[in-house]
Amino acid sequence: YILASACTMPPFLLTLATYICIITAILKIPSSIGRQKAFSTCSSHLIVITVFYGTLTAVYILLKTKALRELNKVLSVFSAILTPMLNLLIYSLRIKNFK
Repeated sequence: YILASACTMPPFLLTLATYICIITAILKIPSSIGRQKAFSTCSSHLIVITVFYGTLTAVYILLKTKALRELNKVLSVFSAILTPMLNLLIYSLRIKNFK
């Protein structure tokens, strides 16, 4: 638990601090259309990061009971396989929107 937290918390805190800076900068944009474009650009990455850290939290911190081991396996697969696939899908859709 301690090793997993030590390896997971620094990247999470760095990501959180970065998104706080990004959101602060976006909120300073004077036009609402500019803010909307900036938020739509960041939203796809934020979805992937939320799914990734959400499943990590569930797998390594919350699910330590015997009854939830099957769910733990599903979330591990979700974190290891589905998150990268979701990342590719979201970014390929974003590229099609820009063309």
